[in-house]
Amino acid sequence: MTSVLRRAAAPFAVVTALVASLTACGTGPSQVNSAVIIDDRVISVDDVQAIIDKVVEDPAARQLSQQHKLDLVAREAVTQLITHQLLTEAAKDEGLRVNESDLKDLRENNPFDQELPTDGSVPTEQLVPALVNKARGFDAYANDTLLLSELAKKYLGRVSATVNVALFDKPDKARELADKVFADPGGAPTLMREASAAGMEPQLGLDTGPSPLGMRLLAPKNSVMMLYEAPTAQSAGGYVVVQIVSTDIADSPSPDFDPGQVDTSQLPDVGRYMLRERVLAGNIKISPRYGIWNAADMKVVPKSEADVAGFVLVPKSDQS
Repeated sequence: MTSVLRRAAAPFAVVTALVASLTACGTGPSQVNSAVIIDDRVISVDDVQAIIDKVVEDPAARQLSQQHKLDLVAREAVTQLITHQLLTEAAKDEGLRVNESDLKDLRENNPFDQELPTDGSVPTEQLVPALVNKARGFDAYANDTLLLSELAKKYLGRVSATVNVALFDKPDKARELADKVFADPGGAPTLMREASAAGMEPQLGLDTGPSPLGMRLLAPKNSVMMLYEAPTAQSAGGYVVVQIVSTDIADSPSPDFDPGQVDTSQLPDVGRYMLRERVLAGNIKISPRYGIWNAADMKVVPKSEADVAGFVLVPKSDQS
């Protein structure tokens, strides 16, 4: 923003610039009071704030307020509302309906029947989604959870991908490689070999087979993802660069696929990844006050984490 010559004029100048920026779009939904615009649909700031207000009233959220972490609640609320919008469209297009038996089971084991602990024993990454789900209410939680599961089940055993993968311990190296691979998709194998450190050789031409992993990586050909994998007992974690060489969605599940090997508790997460192509094909705008959309992990992240939290680079249709 340009500076002003007179200090007294600054407030008016700021307001004028803000109004101009919010109303500059001549067509389409107004950005005034919009938390999110997805094509021609709007999620208002009031919708988000209503959830935050309910969360703040929950005793379990006291620690978040004290630690000045309510921004996490806001981002989670926006994430869940975006997911709901995308899922509503997908359910209509895919002919999905909530399984009444599953709904009955979920209602009988309503996770909100018991109060969330207030002693800080629940990790923040688990507490925040639980608080937002509770604030949105059981019906919204059940609808989205069960429809995401149905979406995942519809595609289980049908989605596979062939990818090139490289792992790094620092985000700047991963980001640099992602940009190079995106600019030169044919040179990806060479670029990945050159960039990889000793002991961290890339995996080239990796075939996921018909698996949830293929569903997680579903994106247009020559897309490049950067993912962050947290350390586990089995892995040191790190920053993963993935080039999508090809993807395939079969008409029916592979006879080699065993649905019994899938953890049903993970189905809602798998279903979320099946919404990615709707995001990539559309136009999503998020108010800067909340952050930016991370299409790799299908959630809102702070703008300051854009280059390290994950992203998807998607080629234009005539380049794929």
